[in-house]
Amino acid sequence: MEKIFNLKNTIIFVCFSIFWKIFLAAALCLHPDEAYYWLWSTKLQLSYYDHAPMVAYFIKLTTLFSSSELAVRFSTIIVTVILSFLLWKLVKELFKNEVISSASVIILHSMPILFSVSIITTPDTPVFLFLSLATFFVWKLIKTENQNYWYIIGLFFGLSMLSKYTACLFLMSLFIYMLLDKKLYWFKSYQLYLGLIISFICFLPVIYWNWQYNWASFSYQIGHGLSNEGIRFNYIGEYLATQAGVFNVFLFLPILYIGIKYLFSKNTKNIFLASFSVPVILFYVITALKRLPGGNWPIPAYFTFAIIAAVYFLDGSKFKKKILKISIIFNIVISVLVGLHAKFTIFPVELISEDAAVADTTNWFYSYDELTKKLLNENYSFVMTPSHQLSSTIAYYSKNKIKTAVLPHQTKKSQYDLWPLPDEFRNSTGAFVYEYKNEDSYINVKNYFNNVSYKTNLFVYFRHHLIIKQFVIKQTGNIKSDFKI
Repeated sequence: MEKIFNLKNTIIFVCFSIFWKIFLAAALCLHPDEAYYWLWSTKLQLSYYDHAPMVAYFIKLTTLFSSSELAVRFSTIIVTVILSFLLWKLVKELFKNEVISSASVIILHSMPILFSVSIITTPDTPVFLFLSLATFFVWKLIKTENQNYWYIIGLFFGLSMLSKYTACLFLMSLFIYMLLDKKLYWFKSYQLYLGLIISFICFLPVIYWNWQYNWASFSYQIGHGLSNEGIRFNYIGEYLATQAGVFNVFLFLPILYIGIKYLFSKNTKNIFLASFSVPVILFYVITALKRLPGGNWPIPAYFTFAIIAAVYFLDGSKFKKKILKISIIFNIVISVLVGLHAKFTIFPVELISEDAAVADTTNWFYSYDELTKKLLNENYSFVMTPSHQLSSTIAYYSKNKIKTAVLPHQTKKSQYDLWPLPDEFRNSTGAFVYEYKNEDSYINVKNYFNNVSYKTNLFVYFRHHLIIKQFVIKQTGNIKSDFKI
């Protein structure tokens, strides 16, 4: 396996992965969620309704000199490089084996969600980085018993909490490791508590923001993670199937089983690797009883999960090693094909069915720039929509020339509900825009605006030789005086 998994081939693969990400990042329009986070970066705050603020800070740093799609997404490229180096270094310290280091890096970065989908800049970008750094320094602590590492661990854990609230699962993983590897004596270390204080200080801006807004973000996330529906056992199978697709369809279930066995081994390295991956993946199995978890939710767990896969499949028969090679090639081919389809529409999905073509997830990268051009050409000074995603894409592609807002109570709440209504809505002419799907999607705009035009424009976007999206554009006067966000 040395001919395949070595430093030279790893560098070549990581470079190929980076160039592929750069191509996709520059070629594809922003996903609506990215446009929403970009809008955050133009209005920096201590936190936001939907998430902690770090993703906005990352985007702000990479868009100081350009607001292109590549600039918005450039932090994902940087994170890819750092994670590659960090994972290589961690595995070298664990096993002093270049083959395992190489395989771990290639397994991680051949994951479809990291190889292609990770160009989308979301809170997962910073949280993956900071949790991986915290995990790396936990190993440093284990290896040296130097309790001063708690300060560094506390810093990166705090930064991860400033990125995404689910980073708190790191504490669960840490406690499980301490329990299983008989490290509970660490609780006697004052450095551990100072590290927690450092984490708390990092997270204070989010707490302060939530205090100002009646704990809005915390309440939203609790409700977002667990629905009010009854127990749904079918979600567990869907969640595990999604994770197999996210990680590797050949390797996921075998490595999950091996990881569970590692948890109860007497080997410190195995317990460490499993503690910071398996409990997180299994935690979402529990939450799947109430709500189907997003495919990206357990992503930070794959930092050490990839190492378990490399160790297990390299230390075995020729058949296992062959499975490893085939699975990596399969992941890369699938990821490249999905990326090419996103850009060039290479699969005739419409031949399967019209519904499949309309449901194609790569449709998210289309129509918003063209819609915004039409709105700019018609000289609208403001646009209101029923969706924070649609409003954000119009704001991005107009470079904020068109002021945007969201009609309250039409979809879930968002940061738009906390921002004041732009002055343009009070004293100029604009438009109300919404996606038309059927008669039930009709919205009576006269309830909100003065002087609603009877003239209605329809913007239709075609892909797969079918109508993928239809947007209704209604010209309006200013907003009614009794309108409230």
